[in-house]
Amino acid sequence: MNSCLVNAWRLDVAVLLTVVVCVGGVLMTRWVINQRDFPGRDTFILMHLASMWWMAMAGLEVASVAPECKMLWATMSWPGIISVPTFWAVFLWQYVSSVRKPLSRRSMLGMILMPLLIWLMVLSNPWHGLFYGPATGPVSDEPGAPVYYDHGPLFYATAVYVYLFMSFSLGVVLRAALISHGVHRRHYLAFVLVTAVPWSANIAYVGFGMVVFGVDPTPFSFVFTLAAFSWLILGVRLFDMVPVARHLLLEALPDPVMVVDTQWRVIEANQAALKLGGLERSWQGRKLQDWPGFGSDLQLQLLEQGELREPLLIQSDSDHYFEVRMRPIERLTRHGMLLLGQLLYLRDVTQRQIAKLKLAEALALSEERLRTISSLHEQLREQALCDPLTGLYNRRYLDELFGRELARARRENAPLALALIDLDHFKRLNDEYGHLDGDDVLRSVAQYLLVNLRSSDTVFRIGGEEFLLILPGADAREATKRLEAICQGLAQKPIETRSGVRHVTLSAGLALWPEQGRALDELLQAADAALYEAKRRGRNRVCSLLPRVTAQAAEAPVPGKG
Repeated sequence: MNSCLVNAWRLDVAVLLTVVVCVGGVLMTRWVINQRDFPGRDTFILMHLASMWWMAMAGLEVASVAPECKMLWATMSWPGIISVPTFWAVFLWQYVSSVRKPLSRRSMLGMILMPLLIWLMVLSNPWHGLFYGPATGPVSDEPGAPVYYDHGPLFYATAVYVYLFMSFSLGVVLRAALISHGVHRRHYLAFVLVTAVPWSANIAYVGFGMVVFGVDPTPFSFVFTLAAFSWLILGVRLFDMVPVARHLLLEALPDPVMVVDTQWRVIEANQAALKLGGLERSWQGRKLQDWPGFGSDLQLQLLEQGELREPLLIQSDSDHYFEVRMRPIERLTRHGMLLLGQLLYLRDVTQRQIAKLKLAEALALSEERLRTISSLHEQLREQALCDPLTGLYNRRYLDELFGRELARARRENAPLALALIDLDHFKRLNDEYGHLDGDDVLRSVAQYLLVNLRSSDTVFRIGGEEFLLILPGADAREATKRLEAICQGLAQKPIETRSGVRHVTLSAGLALWPEQGRALDELLQAADAALYEAKRRGRNRVCSLLPRVTAQAAEAPVPGKG
């Protein structure tokens, strides 16, 4: 009676644990399926399916009464026994390496092949007896008594195969824990614990014959594995803080990233850099200057710049622009920081650079147009203020310039002279030789006046053959003397025209500020009256109506033709 109670208790507990593991495994598998970025997602799901298969077969073995049935379910559990460590090892490698790409069909078939072969060896054990020996059988005659398995050489060979995978799993997570820090180290140590518990249970069974409910305790240790994963997922959000592997970080960056050593050899590059250089293989160890597309120009500029404090702009052969940033890769030694290489980050700024170039082009075009407009404006201003025939200022500019000279004279308390000049008998010259000859004479006279005046003096053409001179700083005597010299020189100067040489003379009327007027109109009237007096007295002379100018100076004719 007590034996029956014990067997019933074992059966109830085994079935309960089996149901818990299977239901929990289904729920966890469902959760993992929804995690798209979960590294090693497929192998994690397969590992749990295999563990549920193993657990289910172990539960059926405990629940069976006949020894033959127990041995059948034990045989059926072997695909799960081999698949669990296989998929677990591959999952941990993918997880630590942050591999999110699903395994290929060839790789998946390769992992399934060995469990199937071992299962076939177990199924064929009655013919060869190398997996279970002849001593295999129930431990007693009681109904439902556990079966003792006499392990043969193939069993231990399979155990070695399984332990190699488990050792690999422990090695992967221990290495990840050693090179990690803080929360990531605790993250990996959790995997070490989850790996160690089933392995310890299996070693206890294979090495020391320890059983639970009369069978291998390993599948029942999955209760702990399930509880540990549930706590890690729901309690500490284990898979929400997956450490990102170095190479995954490089691959995730959309811009080219390269690592070069101290000899400028490329030792690491992401897919963006390989795509930019048009490379797929045989690129590691290649000199940066030999990198297609941009390497030669980039290395040359980096060598010229030395330490790159500001981003460097380069252009690739594909007319893309990249902003290059360089960061040293160093390691702390007993002698200080040791330079290992450089990290080069190339940011594609093609659109920004094209926009910048277009803006610069537009600005240059605008500046050119502005210069053209300014030049045209200046030309228009000159055309408006200058006489087109002689190039002298015309009457429109007279008010502006006289205002400035008058303000200066008042400020400096200096004299200011104004003279009206008229060519003698110019109408007769036009009638006799034509207007073209007259134009030649006007241009020559204008040039003669410019040459014989001071740089501070200004000459205007204000009429057909009339000119106006403004002489700043000249008093009556100096202005008269200067005008008489101009009058005498012009009378003696032969003027070349298109029909021959001509001689002309001029008459000048002089007015002075402020004696003869304080405004321009008043001075023009005084100068015009003086010019009229010069014409009346015989032309080819300078006259002034200012009383202080001597009669001899004001009325003396200039030698030459009159």
